[in-house]
Amino acid sequence: MIAMRPILEQDVIDLLNNGRFEDEIDGYVIMNGAEYLGYALYCVQDGCTTVLACETQSNALVDGAVRACVAAGENAGADRFCVNKEDQALAKWASVFLHGAKEVVPNGELFGHCT
Repeated sequence: MIAMRPILEQDVIDLLNNGRFEDEIDGYVIMNGAEYLGYALYCVQDGCTTVLACETQSNALVDGAVRACVAAGENAGADRFCVNKEDQALAKWASVFLHGAKEVVPNGELFGHCT
């Protein structure tokens, strides 16, 4: 079963971040049981979740990782999100799911169709 597990150890976040981003970073590792499938990093600032990086081999897992990051941001009080389009996987995701939307998107655009 695929799971998005929050990264609780700062050393792991620092290793995956590798000095790329300077904000207070959180993240998820993507697992299938004991099998590591990738990760996603995000930050929450001023009511906005920014998905910073996502590394996995599956487009479906990128979608799940973005949604997990945005949901975590929403739980922390963010009502909008954006993705780092310099990250190839996130840029591809945005071209499919955001359809040319502005840089910052209300969370409802991602979750509003869920019933």
